[in-house]
Amino acid sequence: MNKKGCFHIYYGNGKGKTSVLNGMCLRAKGSNMNVKYLRFLKNMKTSENDMLSKIGVEVENFYHFSKKFIWDMNPQEVEEFKVESLKGLERLEQLLQDESVDLILVDELLGVIENGFFDKEHVVKIINNRKSNIEIAVSGRVIYEQMSEIADLISEVKEIKHYYEKGVTARKGIEY
Repeated sequence: MNKKGCFHIYYGNGKGKTSVLNGMCLRAKGSNMNVKYLRFLKNMKTSENDMLSKIGVEVENFYHFSKKFIWDMNPQEVEEFKVESLKGLERLEQLLQDESVDLILVDELLGVIENGFFDKEHVVKIINNRKSNIEIAVSGRVIYEQMSEIADLISEVKEIKHYYEKGVTARKGIEY
Protein backbone atom coordinates (compact mmCIF):
# COMPACT_ATOMS: atom_id res chain seq x y z
CA MET A 1 0.00 0.00 0.00
CA ASN A 2 1.42 3.37 -1.05
CA LYS A 3 1.52 6.21 1.42
CA LYS A 4 -0.47 9.37 0.68
CA GLY A 5 1.71 12.38 -0.02
CA CYS A 6 0.66 15.73 1.44
CA PHE A 7 0.84 19.25 0.01
CA HIS A 8 2.65 21.86 2.17
CA ILE A 9 2.68 25.65 1.69
CA TYR A 10 5.23 27.85 3.49
CA TYR A 11 4.51 31.49 2.78
CA GLY A 12 4.86 35.02 4.11
CA ASN A 13 7.16 38.01 4.18
CA GLY A 14 9.51 36.56 6.80
CA LYS A 15 12.95 35.04 6.38
CA GLY A 16 13.19 31.26 6.59
CA LYS A 17 10.90 29.71 3.96
CA THR A 18 13.78 28.29 1.94
CA SER A 19 15.40 27.10 5.17
CA VAL A 20 12.23 25.12 5.93
CA LEU A 21 12.48 23.41 2.54
CA ASN A 22 16.18 22.72 3.10
CA GLY A 23 15.41 21.14 6.46
CA MET A 24 12.72 18.94 4.91
CA CYS A 25 15.24 17.88 2.29
CA LEU A 26 17.81 16.85 4.91
CA ARG A 27 15.23 14.91 6.91
CA ALA A 28 13.91 13.12 3.82
CA LYS A 29 17.39 12.22 2.55
CA GLY A 30 18.22 10.93 6.04
CA SER A 31 15.30 8.53 5.53
CA ASN A 32 16.59 7.47 2.11
CA MET A 33 13.78 9.23 0.27
CA ASN A 34 14.05 10.25 -3.39
CA VAL A 35 13.99 14.07 -3.25
CA LYS A 36 13.72 16.52 -6.13
CA TYR A 37 14.30 20.22 -5.55
CA LEU A 38 13.25 22.99 -7.98
CA ARG A 39 13.99 26.69 -7.43
CA PHE A 40 12.51 29.71 -9.15
CA LEU A 41 13.34 33.46 -9.00
CA LYS A 42 16.76 32.88 -7.42
CA ASN A 43 20.05 32.26 -9.18
CA MET A 44 22.69 33.09 -6.61
CA LYS A 45 25.20 30.36 -5.78
CA THR A 46 24.49 29.30 -2.22
CA SER A 47 26.26 27.32 0.46
CA GLU A 48 23.23 25.10 0.98
CA ASN A 49 23.28 24.08 -2.68
CA ASP A 50 26.84 22.84 -2.17
CA MET A 51 25.81 20.78 0.87
CA LEU A 52 22.66 19.43 -0.77
CA SER A 53 24.76 18.31 -3.71
CA LYS A 54 27.02 16.38 -1.33
CA ILE A 55 24.02 14.36 -0.12
CA GLY A 56 22.81 13.70 -3.66
CA VAL A 57 20.25 16.48 -4.15
CA GLU A 58 20.80 18.78 -7.10
CA VAL A 59 18.78 21.99 -6.87
CA GLU A 60 17.37 22.64 -10.34
CA ASN A 61 17.31 26.41 -10.89
CA PHE A 62 15.10 27.96 -13.54
CA TYR A 63 16.77 31.36 -13.71
CA HIS A 64 20.12 31.37 -15.50
CA PHE A 65 20.18 34.12 -18.10
CA SER A 66 20.60 37.15 -15.83
CA LYS A 67 21.74 38.31 -12.40
CA LYS A 68 19.08 41.03 -12.15
CA PHE A 69 16.08 41.12 -9.87
CA ILE A 70 12.81 41.04 -11.79
CA TRP A 71 12.01 44.67 -10.92
CA ASP A 72 15.26 45.75 -12.61
CA MET A 73 14.51 43.90 -15.88
CA ASN A 74 13.24 45.44 -19.08
CA PRO A 75 10.15 43.89 -20.73
CA GLN A 76 12.24 41.70 -23.07
CA GLU A 77 14.24 40.31 -20.13
CA VAL A 78 11.02 39.63 -18.20
CA GLU A 79 9.74 37.61 -21.18
CA GLU A 80 13.01 35.61 -21.28
CA PHE A 81 12.65 35.01 -17.56
CA LYS A 82 9.07 33.80 -18.06
CA VAL A 83 10.12 31.37 -20.80
CA GLU A 84 12.86 29.94 -18.60
CA SER A 85 10.45 29.63 -15.66
CA LEU A 86 7.91 27.81 -17.83
CA LYS A 87 10.57 25.16 -18.49
CA GLY A 88 10.64 24.67 -14.74
CA LEU A 89 6.88 24.24 -14.65
CA GLU A 90 7.16 21.55 -17.33
CA ARG A 91 9.82 19.84 -15.22
CA LEU A 92 7.53 20.00 -12.18
CA GLU A 93 4.67 18.44 -14.17
CA GLN A 94 6.99 15.62 -15.22
CA LEU A 95 8.23 14.96 -11.67
CA LEU A 96 4.70 14.97 -10.26
CA GLN A 97 3.99 11.91 -12.43
CA ASP A 98 7.12 9.98 -11.42
CA GLU A 99 6.15 7.32 -8.87
CA SER A 100 9.80 6.90 -7.86
CA VAL A 101 9.83 10.43 -6.39
CA ASP A 102 8.96 10.74 -2.70
CA LEU A 103 9.31 14.48 -2.08
CA ILE A 104 9.36 17.52 -4.36
CA LEU A 105 10.46 20.87 -2.94
CA VAL A 106 9.60 23.94 -5.01
CA ASP A 107 11.20 27.15 -3.75
CA GLU A 108 9.39 30.32 -4.87
CA LEU A 109 6.60 28.57 -6.78
CA LEU A 110 4.24 31.12 -5.26
CA GLY A 111 6.56 33.91 -6.41
CA VAL A 112 6.41 32.95 -10.07
CA ILE A 113 2.62 32.88 -9.79
CA GLU A 114 2.72 36.30 -8.10
CA ASN A 115 4.78 37.65 -11.01
CA GLY A 116 2.23 36.39 -13.52
CA PHE A 117 4.44 33.71 -15.06
CA PHE A 118 2.17 30.77 -14.17
CA ASP A 119 -1.59 30.43 -14.08
CA LYS A 120 -2.52 29.46 -10.52
CA GLU A 121 -5.43 27.29 -11.69
CA HIS A 122 -3.03 25.30 -13.88
CA VAL A 123 -0.63 24.86 -10.97
CA VAL A 124 -3.49 23.65 -8.75
CA LYS A 125 -4.51 21.17 -11.45
CA ILE A 126 -1.03 19.65 -11.80
CA ILE A 127 -0.60 19.40 -8.02
CA ASN A 128 -4.00 17.75 -7.67
CA ASN A 129 -3.16 15.29 -10.46
CA ARG A 130 0.18 14.20 -8.98
CA LYS A 131 0.90 10.57 -8.17
CA SER A 132 -0.67 9.95 -4.78
CA ASN A 133 2.58 8.96 -3.06
CA ILE A 134 4.33 12.28 -3.79
CA GLU A 135 4.78 14.79 -0.99
CA ILE A 136 5.19 18.37 -2.26
CA ALA A 137 6.24 21.51 -0.41
CA VAL A 138 6.22 24.99 -1.96
CA SER A 139 7.26 28.44 -0.79
CA GLY A 140 6.72 32.09 -1.61
CA ARG A 141 5.49 35.35 -0.18
CA VAL A 142 1.84 35.29 -1.26
CA ILE A 143 -0.74 32.54 -0.78
CA TYR A 144 -3.66 31.96 -3.13
CA GLU A 145 -7.12 30.77 -2.15
CA GLN A 146 -7.12 28.10 -4.87
CA MET A 147 -3.92 26.62 -3.46
CA SER A 148 -4.85 26.95 0.19
CA GLU A 149 -8.05 24.99 -0.50
CA ILE A 150 -6.06 21.93 -1.62
CA ALA A 151 -3.16 22.25 0.86
CA ASP A 152 -2.76 19.77 3.69
CA LEU A 153 -0.46 22.09 5.68
CA ILE A 154 -0.02 25.86 5.56
CA SER A 155 2.54 27.73 7.65
CA GLU A 156 3.01 31.49 7.58
CA VAL A 157 6.50 32.89 8.09
CA LYS A 158 5.91 36.41 9.33
CA GLU A 159 8.57 39.07 9.67
CA ILE A 160 8.49 40.80 13.05
CA LYS A 161 11.95 42.35 12.94
CA HIS A 162 14.85 42.07 10.48
CA TYR A 163 18.47 43.21 10.76
CA TYR A 164 18.38 44.28 7.10
CA GLU A 165 16.65 47.44 8.36
CA LYS A 166 19.86 48.21 10.30
CA GLY A 167 21.94 47.87 7.13
CA VAL A 168 23.04 44.24 7.57
CA THR A 169 23.18 42.71 4.09
CA ALA A 170 23.10 39.05 3.06
CA ARG A 171 25.95 37.08 4.64
CA LYS A 172 27.56 33.90 3.34
CA GLY A 173 26.71 30.96 5.56
CA ILE A 174 23.66 32.72 7.04
CA GLU A 175 21.53 33.96 4.13
CA TYR A 176 23.25 32.10 1.32
